[in-house]
Amino acid sequence: MSLNNIASCYSHLGDKQKALEYYSQAVAMHRTLQNDRQLAIALRNFGVFNRNEGQITKALEYLNEARTLSAKVSDPSSEANTLSEIAKLEFGRGDLAAALKLIEQAIALTESIRINLKSQSFRTSYLASVREYYEFEIQVLMALHQQRPNEGYAAAAVQVSEKSRARSLLELLRVARAEIQQGVDPSLIAREVELRRMIGEKAQSQTRLLSGKYTEDRALAAAKEVDDLTTEYDQVQTRIRQSSPRYAALLEPSPLSVAELQKRVLDQNTLLLEYALGEQKSFVWVVTSDSVKSFELPGRAAIEQEAKRFYQLLTERSTSVPNETLAQHQQRLAHVETDYAQVATKLSGMLLGPVAAELGQKRLLVVAEGVLQYVPFAALPSPGGNVERPLIVDHEIVNLPSASVLWVLREEFSNRKPASKTVAVLADPVFSADDARLAQAVRPLRRSLRLSMRSAPRLNQGWMA
Repeated sequence: MSLNNIASCYSHLGDKQKALEYYSQAVAMHRTLQNDRQLAIALRNFGVFNRNEGQITKALEYLNEARTLSAKVSDPSSEANTLSEIAKLEFGRGDLAAALKLIEQAIALTESIRINLKSQSFRTSYLASVREYYEFEIQVLMALHQQRPNEGYAAAAVQVSEKSRARSLLELLRVARAEIQQGVDPSLIAREVELRRMIGEKAQSQTRLLSGKYTEDRALAAAKEVDDLTTEYDQVQTRIRQSSPRYAALLEPSPLSVAELQKRVLDQNTLLLEYALGEQKSFVWVVTSDSVKSFELPGRAAIEQEAKRFYQLLTERSTSVPNETLAQHQQRLAHVETDYAQVATKLSGMLLGPVAAELGQKRLLVVAEGVLQYVPFAALPSPGGNVERPLIVDHEIVNLPSASVLWVLREEFSNRKPASKTVAVLADPVFSADDARLAQAVRPLRRSLRLSMRSAPRLNQGWMA
């Protein structure tokens, strides 16, 4: 393992010859030790190294052997990682169909891994670690869309984007401990949790067994234990779904297809803007009730840089700096007025410029991602317009974690008893400590406090101060 890591270091340093020597030593030693699990990892790294060096034949040889070994020792995480690397190789040499099939297999394996993760924090971090698989699948689908724009690949990319967001929403629901178990037999919930724990432990035990020396009988027995538990788990989940469709829908959210989104969520006056950030390219899809259009945006780094600058300028006035003098405060804010127009216009052009012709004056459902979730789209200037005319002047704007969520909310509200009365609240809230209205509200309070203190002289004078 140390040899493998040293090889990786030399590869990053640019010393390809040293990297080649250490990778070769690592693979040879793992073969001698007959540790198939670690050999698969070393072979995958060696394969990626050869792929990056243009040695495609060797790369495929090592990667395919790594995939076979990972499957042999029942290590789905390693197998999924290897499949994604083979998919990148096929993408690089132009075989988009093969790349799509391979990355779909990798994602299917990651979905099966989720059941074996016992800890909430593990599930959350695991989702983050495989996020790149979904990003790559979107990249492949959009490349296919460029080649064959009339075959539905753009809509398929939107579907992948919604699927990845639904998984994130699932984790948020679990973290929030949403009250979704109503109507479900508590014993079924307890058994589901226990089976998930047992499957995880047995799967880890099976992987350890297959990573060393073992007999065929022990391997078959370990596989049967996992299969039996998984079968019972599926049966328990089926009973839960039958007793509470709502519980099943929230625990295993099924994102709407594009056709369903168009039918159930969108209307003639509403369009969906769904953003997906990628390392090389980002995309925004404009979905209306009868069409799907896609537009290419800059990579994640460029978008994040401008979005962070915009957010900083918006929040600079309310930022408190300890021990800051008045002069320092004025100096820190001096650039806000001058920089805001330029930064806001640039970010608007980056995110909304490509779709400007589609917007009209329609209602916008904005599904953002990553740092874009911090961007108040309502405050962005209309693309190509005056910075003093923000987007909200011409559009109603709704921000959503995923488009499918809106349908779930509508379903929930449709079964809720209407309120007996209606209340309308018009407010101009206070967002900053230097708001003039805040000072006006505090003066009567201070006056009342002084009068109270005069009528209670026995109170501690230090508290009065």
